[in-house]
Amino acid sequence: MDRQKILDEIFRIRSELIERVATIRKEIFGIKDMLQLKLLPAWAMSRLRDENGDVRWEYAGYGDRILVVELHDPWTEDKNKRERKTAFVIYFSLQTSKPLVPAQLKFKLNSVYKVVNKLRAKGYHVFPAVVVYNATPGAKEMLQKHKVEFFNDLDNLLGWIYSKLLSRLQRLVEVTKFTFQFDRIFLFLKKVIEGLGYKIPSTLLEAWAYKPKYPQAST
Repeated sequence: MDRQKILDEIFRIRSELIERVATIRKEIFGIKDMLQLKLLPAWAMSRLRDENGDVRWEYAGYGDRILVVELHDPWTEDKNKRERKTAFVIYFSLQTSKPLVPAQLKFKLNSVYKVVNKLRAKGYHVFPAVVVYNATPGAKEMLQKHKVEFFNDLDNLLGWIYSKLLSRLQRLVEVTKFTFQFDRIFLFLKKVIEGLGYKIPSTLLEAWAYKPKYPQAST
Protein backbone atom coordinates (compact mmCIF):
# COMPACT_ATOMS: atom_id res chain seq x y z
CA MET A 1 0.00 0.00 0.00
CA ASP A 2 1.48 3.36 -1.00
CA ARG A 3 1.80 6.38 1.26
CA GLN A 4 -1.36 8.16 0.13
CA LYS A 5 -3.49 5.06 0.53
CA ILE A 6 -2.17 4.56 4.05
CA LEU A 7 -2.99 8.17 4.96
CA ASP A 8 -6.43 7.87 3.39
CA GLU A 9 -7.12 4.79 5.48
CA ILE A 10 -6.02 6.44 8.74
CA PHE A 11 -8.20 9.49 8.03
CA ARG A 12 -11.10 7.23 7.06
CA ILE A 13 -10.93 5.43 10.39
CA ARG A 14 -10.96 8.74 12.26
CA SER A 15 -13.75 10.22 10.15
CA GLU A 16 -16.00 7.18 10.50
CA LEU A 17 -15.51 7.12 14.27
CA ILE A 18 -16.43 10.82 14.48
CA GLU A 19 -19.45 10.25 12.25
CA ARG A 20 -20.73 7.49 14.52
CA VAL A 21 -20.20 9.61 17.61
CA ALA A 22 -22.04 12.53 15.98
CA THR A 23 -24.96 10.26 15.08
CA ILE A 24 -25.13 8.93 18.64
CA ARG A 25 -25.09 12.47 20.02
CA LYS A 26 -27.99 13.50 17.79
CA GLU A 27 -29.92 10.42 18.89
CA ILE A 28 -29.30 11.14 22.57
CA PHE A 29 -30.49 14.73 22.26
CA GLY A 30 -33.30 13.98 19.81
CA ILE A 31 -32.10 16.45 17.16
CA LYS A 32 -31.71 16.29 13.38
CA ASP A 33 -28.36 18.05 12.94
CA MET A 34 -25.48 19.50 14.95
CA LEU A 35 -26.43 23.07 14.00
CA GLN A 36 -29.65 22.68 15.97
CA LEU A 37 -27.54 21.70 18.98
CA LYS A 38 -25.23 24.71 18.60
CA LEU A 39 -28.21 27.07 18.55
CA LEU A 40 -29.51 25.84 21.90
CA PRO A 41 -29.07 28.28 24.81
CA ALA A 42 -26.51 27.22 27.41
CA TRP A 43 -29.11 26.46 30.08
CA ALA A 44 -31.03 24.15 27.72
CA MET A 45 -27.86 22.33 26.70
CA SER A 46 -26.89 21.87 30.34
CA ARG A 47 -30.32 20.47 31.16
CA LEU A 48 -30.21 18.02 28.24
CA ARG A 49 -26.78 16.78 29.24
CA ASP A 50 -27.88 16.29 32.84
CA GLU A 51 -30.98 14.34 31.91
CA ASN A 52 -29.82 12.40 28.83
CA GLY A 53 -26.07 12.13 29.18
CA ASP A 54 -23.68 13.25 26.45
CA VAL A 55 -21.16 11.93 23.94
CA ARG A 56 -18.77 14.38 22.31
CA TRP A 57 -15.35 14.58 20.71
CA GLU A 58 -12.52 17.05 20.37
CA TYR A 59 -9.01 17.16 18.94
CA ALA A 60 -5.87 17.48 21.04
CA GLY A 61 -2.10 17.24 20.70
CA TYR A 62 0.28 18.37 18.00
CA GLY A 63 -1.45 18.73 14.63
CA ASP A 64 -4.74 17.50 16.12
CA ARG A 65 -3.43 13.96 15.93
CA ILE A 66 -5.29 12.96 19.09
CA LEU A 67 -9.03 12.39 19.07
CA VAL A 68 -10.72 12.47 22.48
CA VAL A 69 -14.15 10.84 22.69
CA GLU A 70 -15.92 11.68 25.97
CA LEU A 71 -18.95 10.03 27.51
CA HIS A 72 -20.86 11.72 30.33
CA ASP A 73 -23.51 9.67 32.09
CA PRO A 74 -26.69 11.52 33.06
CA TRP A 75 -26.05 13.60 36.18
CA THR A 76 -22.30 13.09 36.26
CA GLU A 77 -21.26 15.81 38.69
CA ASP A 78 -20.58 13.35 41.49
CA LYS A 79 -16.86 13.41 42.17
CA ASN A 80 -17.07 10.13 44.07
CA LYS A 81 -18.29 8.30 40.95
CA ARG A 82 -15.26 8.26 38.69
CA GLU A 83 -16.79 5.88 36.15
CA ARG A 84 -19.58 8.28 35.29
CA LYS A 85 -17.18 10.15 33.04
CA THR A 86 -15.35 8.07 30.44
CA ALA A 87 -12.85 9.14 27.78
CA PHE A 88 -11.13 7.36 24.93
CA VAL A 89 -7.86 9.09 23.98
CA ILE A 90 -6.81 7.92 20.51
CA TYR A 91 -3.59 8.99 18.79
CA PHE A 92 -3.73 8.75 14.99
CA SER A 93 -0.20 8.29 13.68
CA LEU A 94 0.48 9.49 10.14
CA GLN A 95 3.72 7.56 9.81
CA THR A 96 3.80 5.73 6.49
CA SER A 97 7.43 5.12 5.52
CA LYS A 98 8.05 2.12 7.78
CA PRO A 99 6.56 0.31 10.79
CA LEU A 100 6.56 2.20 14.07
CA VAL A 101 9.58 1.38 16.25
CA PRO A 102 10.09 1.89 20.02
CA ALA A 103 12.35 4.93 19.54
CA GLN A 104 9.51 6.76 17.78
CA LEU A 105 7.01 6.11 20.55
CA LYS A 106 8.33 8.48 23.21
CA PHE A 107 6.79 11.61 21.70
CA LYS A 108 3.51 9.85 20.93
CA LEU A 109 3.18 8.38 24.43
CA ASN A 110 4.05 11.72 26.04
CA SER A 111 1.36 13.40 23.94
CA VAL A 112 -1.20 10.76 24.83
CA TYR A 113 -0.49 10.80 28.56
CA LYS A 114 -0.48 14.58 28.73
CA VAL A 115 -4.16 14.38 27.71
CA VAL A 116 -4.84 11.26 29.78
CA ASN A 117 -3.49 12.82 32.99
CA LYS A 118 -5.55 15.99 32.55
CA LEU A 119 -8.71 13.95 32.11
CA ARG A 120 -7.96 11.68 35.06
CA ALA A 121 -7.42 14.75 37.24
CA LYS A 122 -10.98 15.78 36.31
CA GLY A 123 -12.38 12.42 37.38
CA TYR A 124 -12.53 10.63 34.03
CA HIS A 125 -11.96 6.92 33.56
CA VAL A 126 -9.58 7.02 30.58
CA PHE A 127 -8.63 4.46 27.93
CA PRO A 128 -5.70 5.36 25.61
CA ALA A 129 -4.92 3.90 22.17
CA VAL A 130 -2.79 4.45 19.09
CA VAL A 131 -3.97 3.95 15.51
CA VAL A 132 -1.08 3.35 13.13
CA TYR A 133 -0.69 1.44 9.88
CA ASN A 134 1.97 -0.90 11.25
CA ALA A 135 4.29 -1.35 14.21
CA THR A 136 7.20 -3.60 15.07
CA PRO A 137 6.84 -6.26 17.79
CA GLY A 138 9.06 -4.12 20.02
CA ALA A 139 6.77 -1.09 19.59
CA LYS A 140 3.69 -3.18 20.32
CA GLU A 141 5.35 -4.54 23.44
CA MET A 142 6.18 -0.99 24.56
CA LEU A 143 2.59 0.12 24.01
CA GLN A 144 1.35 -2.85 26.01
CA LYS A 145 3.75 -1.98 28.84
CA HIS A 146 2.27 1.52 28.99
CA LYS A 147 -1.30 0.13 28.74
CA VAL A 148 -1.95 1.79 25.40
CA GLU A 149 -3.86 -0.29 22.85
CA PHE A 150 -2.73 -0.63 19.22
CA PHE A 151 -5.11 -0.66 16.24
CA ASN A 152 -4.84 -0.45 12.47
CA ASP A 153 -8.48 -0.91 11.42
CA LEU A 154 -11.87 0.50 12.35
CA ASP A 155 -13.58 -2.74 13.35
CA ASN A 156 -11.03 -3.57 16.03
CA LEU A 157 -11.06 0.00 17.31
CA LEU A 158 -14.84 0.00 17.63
CA GLY A 159 -14.74 -3.47 19.18
CA TRP A 160 -12.34 -2.20 21.85
CA ILE A 161 -14.60 0.75 22.71
CA TYR A 162 -17.59 -1.59 22.80
CA SER A 163 -15.82 -4.01 25.15
CA LYS A 164 -15.07 -1.24 27.65
CA LEU A 165 -18.65 0.06 27.60
CA LEU A 166 -20.10 -3.44 27.82
CA SER A 167 -17.93 -4.19 30.85
CA ARG A 168 -19.17 -0.98 32.46
CA LEU A 169 -22.78 -1.87 31.69
CA GLN A 170 -22.36 -5.37 33.10
CA ARG A 171 -20.92 -4.06 36.38
CA LEU A 172 -23.74 -1.53 36.58
CA VAL A 173 -26.40 -4.22 36.28
CA GLU A 174 -24.68 -6.60 38.69
CA VAL A 175 -24.03 -4.25 41.59
CA THR A 176 -26.61 -1.44 41.36
CA LYS A 177 -30.02 -1.52 42.95
CA PHE A 178 -32.80 -0.03 40.88
CA THR A 179 -33.02 3.75 40.95
CA PHE A 180 -34.25 6.15 38.32
CA GLN A 181 -30.61 7.23 37.97
CA PHE A 182 -29.59 3.63 37.24
CA ASP A 183 -32.30 3.41 34.57
CA ARG A 184 -31.09 6.61 32.88
CA ILE A 185 -27.48 5.43 32.83
CA PHE A 186 -28.44 2.02 31.47
CA LEU A 187 -30.46 3.56 28.64
CA PHE A 188 -27.66 6.01 27.87
CA LEU A 189 -25.01 3.29 27.58
CA LYS A 190 -27.43 1.16 25.58
CA LYS A 191 -27.85 3.95 23.01
CA VAL A 192 -24.10 4.46 22.74
CA ILE A 193 -23.38 0.76 22.27
CA GLU A 194 -26.11 0.36 19.67
CA GLY A 195 -24.94 3.53 17.92
CA LEU A 196 -21.50 1.95 17.54
CA GLY A 197 -23.15 -0.93 15.71
CA TYR A 198 -23.33 -3.53 18.48
CA LYS A 199 -26.10 -5.23 20.42
CA ILE A 200 -26.63 -5.56 24.15
CA PRO A 201 -26.40 -9.25 25.20
CA SER A 202 -29.82 -10.69 25.98
CA THR A 203 -28.66 -11.67 29.50
CA LEU A 204 -28.04 -8.01 30.35
CA LEU A 205 -31.33 -6.91 28.84
CA GLU A 206 -33.15 -9.55 30.89
CA ALA A 207 -31.33 -8.52 34.08
CA TRP A 208 -32.32 -4.91 33.43
CA ALA A 209 -35.93 -5.87 32.65
CA TYR A 210 -36.25 -7.86 35.87
CA LYS A 211 -35.12 -5.00 38.07
CA PRO A 212 -38.02 -3.57 40.11
CA LYS A 213 -39.83 -0.85 38.16
CA TYR A 214 -39.56 1.58 41.04
CA PRO A 215 -37.03 2.08 43.83
CA GLN A 216 -37.86 0.09 46.92
CA ALA A 217 -39.04 2.22 49.82
CA SER A 218 -36.69 2.30 52.79
CA THR A 219 -37.93 0.50 55.89
